[in-house]
Amino acid sequence: MGLENFDAKYAIKISLLTLVAAATTFNAITSYQVKGLLTGNAVPKAEAPAAQEPAANQPTKKPSDYHFGIPYEKAVKAKKPMIVLFYADWCGFCVRFMPIYEELYKNHKDQFNFVKVNVEDKKYEDAVKKYEIAAFPTVFMVNTKTDKREQLMNENFGNMNKLDELLNDFHKKNK
Repeated sequence: MGLENFDAKYAIKISLLTLVAAATTFNAITSYQVKGLLTGNAVPKAEAPAAQEPAANQPTKKPSDYHFGIPYEKAVKAKKPMIVLFYADWCGFCVRFMPIYEELYKNHKDQFNFVKVNVEDKKYEDAVKKYEIAAFPTVFMVNTKTDKREQLMNENFGNMNKLDELLNDFHKKNK
């Protein structure tokens, strides 16, 4: 069998269709997993995030529009433990998490310094590498005296009682 029977156009079409199918499957799986973790729902509703308008009760402010907490540079030098949020303004999950993070701030600002780190800001490049940030939002509780850190798991982001409990436990162990 030689190359005379090889149809290059057909092979290219099949390759492109396979690539599109793989990319769509990966996007659907990733969206399903992340949304399920953020909402705490075992079976999140399927949606196309970019195509939908935000629901009336969904936050729309970007994380950088929130003004509370202290700068990262100041927090790492402080004696008080810190809660550091790594985010991107374009990240829909980060946008939806910010009211929760603000509530944590209100509940725990006496125990912790709260910090927001925009992963796209070049001045935080070293911090993003140090914490090995690969997804957003990512939240760490950090004892600044010992650099002991614990990541808050996304599955807890929708449960304020659990988040309060985790922060209180970390604070007791890391005064």
